[in-house]
Amino acid sequence: MEYKFNTLKNALIFTLFSLLSFSLLAVEVTDLYQYKAVVDNKSQSEQRRANRVGFVGVLEKVSGQKVDRSHPAIKQASKNLSRFVLKYEYEESLYQTYLKIRYQPQLIDGVLNEMAIPIWGNRRPLTLIWLAIEEDVQRSLVTKEDYPQIFHLLETNSNNAGLPIVMPLLDLEDRMNLSVTDVWANFPQQILAASNRYEPEVIVSARLYQRDNVWLLDWQFTNQSSFKLHQLSGDKLTIVGELVGSISEQIAKQYAILGQTDTSNTVQISFFGVNGLKQLEALKTRLRSLTQVSELDIQFRQGERVDLSLYLNTHVDSLKKALQLDSQFEVIFDPFSQKDAQQLEYKWLNQQ
Repeated sequence: MEYKFNTLKNALIFTLFSLLSFSLLAVEVTDLYQYKAVVDNKSQSEQRRANRVGFVGVLEKVSGQKVDRSHPAIKQASKNLSRFVLKYEYEESLYQTYLKIRYQPQLIDGVLNEMAIPIWGNRRPLTLIWLAIEEDVQRSLVTKEDYPQIFHLLETNSNNAGLPIVMPLLDLEDRMNLSVTDVWANFPQQILAASNRYEPEVIVSARLYQRDNVWLLDWQFTNQSSFKLHQLSGDKLTIVGELVGSISEQIAKQYAILGQTDTSNTVQISFFGVNGLKQLEALKTRLRSLTQVSELDIQFRQGERVDLSLYLNTHVDSLKKALQLDSQFEVIFDPFSQKDAQQLEYKWLNQQ
């Protein structure tokens, strides 16, 4: 089922919000190659089982996509998974015991490249989730106080999916601007207005309910050009746990670019507004933090301009998307430029 705007006014509001939202700062995921696997105990056999779960999990986290567990590359890697591991660490929570496993980034990327699966960058859009639930014919918005286990599941799976999420406070301001009916029906005008205070780049409305003893979870993007409905079904907590991964998979399709094993792939970029050595070092540090960039060299520097050669481990389009999501950079567009399409120009805003 799809919900569409009924008036031109609503369409204009949606278009404006969509254009503004992509100028906001994305979140840098610092634990991209780490996975938290649930364990029943701290035995070696349980550790090995958790490592098998974590290995597939981190492949999906880095790529944002489901992987084929029967693929030859995974079968080959599974013969000696310990060589992929950098560190093990246990973590206790109110509901579960977890084994946090940190993996070797280059080895994980190598498996994904061998499987021809896109690699997602480490800067990912902040995603706001409005969640309504129907129980005993009563509908309400999910709060941390009333549904702590749901919040815990969303937080844990946000970490494992590598997707930064924010849940609304649902304080007096939220409740004055939005009703449970607005979320249940995905009324875009009301949801967009209530979401402004959180400054998200992606907005999701979701509803959790039961039909014929089966739990269903419907979700859809609110600030995108179409309102395609995605549905999960099964056990209540299971599908809540699957929600973030399902959202992440759809977002990754927009940003992930197929990796290339040839690290000699380079692109020349000019940056303006680089005033002095301190800002130059800040620019270099920022660029090196991108997963798309393996190394860089200075080719030319004059005044506030610096030309860099960036050595990429992925396609240049992935780098462009990463820079687009980063508020430290502003693309310079010259419609009369005769330069090669690979020659890019950005303004370094240095807002640190």
